Amino acid sequence: MADFLIRPIVDTDAEEVGTAHTRIWQLTYAGMMDQAKLDAMVPQDRIDRWREQIIPGQAAREAAGESITRCAVDVTTGRIAGFGTGGQPRVEDPPRATELWSLNVLPEFHGTGVAAQLLDALIGDRPAYLWVATQNARAVAFYRKHGFELDGTSKYDADWACHESRMVRG
Repeated sequence: MADFLIRPIVDTDAEEVGTAHTRIWQLTYAGMMDQAKLDAMVPQDRIDRWREQIIPGQAAREAAGESITRCAVDVTTGRIAGFGTGGQPRVEDPPRATELWSLNVLPEFHGTGVAAQLLDALIGDRPAYLWVATQNARAVAFYRKHGFELDGTSKYDADWACHESRMVRG
């Protein structure tokens, strides 16, 4: 098991997180989402989004109890291994009071325990729900290991041409 520091994302992380975000999506969702859109993703767009929208509002959203965003830094290398966000549900009539909005880990850190550490930092052991790409068997298995189960609810994300399944815990 590698050693990771779980902490808020700061402005100086934007380039590394934005680049990782693009790489993770392109590698993870190939064949599961609109390939032309995945291929068109460029790190600079994600870097800008992290710098302009996500990082500046992070502290206020956390103080308001809306969401928490964290990254995991590999203590040995100083590299960001993954990141995620959890918080209040983003829909009306949610199945649980907490939603895992996202959890992203670079492939070279799969199997190190970093995803579990991020999951714990983001939502702990609270009852929660999440949406997962239906074809993402690795993610479904990971979430099952952490107490989530498919509840039979699914939707189609037209923007990414992707089927998603809902998983709930507690």
